[in-house]
Amino acid sequence: MLRKNVWIALALFLIFLPSSLLAQQMMHGKWWQNKAMTEQLQLTDSERKLLDEKYVESRRRLVDLKSEVERERLELDILLESPESNRVQISERYDRLEKARANLSKERFGLLIEVRDIIGVERFQELKSMHRNRDRDRGRTKRRFSERD
Repeated sequence: MLRKNVWIALALFLIFLPSSLLAQQMMHGKWWQNKAMTEQLQLTDSERKLLDEKYVESRRRLVDLKSEVERERLELDILLESPESNRVQISERYDRLEKARANLSKERFGLLIEVRDIIGVERFQELKSMHRNRDRDRGRTKRRFSERD
């Protein structure tokens, strides 16, 4: 029984371990609608419009891909709870979940590449720098507030 629980715990750990860390590090939302960022990166109206279009296209695909990941996660949970399922079935279902996760990650990364193509490599590097600085500043703010407590 303990061995089974260890396998279930290990499987759940791997299931919930995000496979899309790189894409998660990019700025979320429509950052190109922020006037300060638009000015700093010198984005044109046509670039902003194209970013909007690509964002909407990607969001539509992401909705489907996220639901696929959830569906595969549910099926794996059902198999893990079933006494009739065997290691091969569980392994195959896990592979399907990982494939769904990989597809989701590829879509997120694809949008990242689209952004790079639209704004160019130099401004993309500047965007990454702005993002790192924002995260660093947020970290300082969080530390300041936690030090007050």
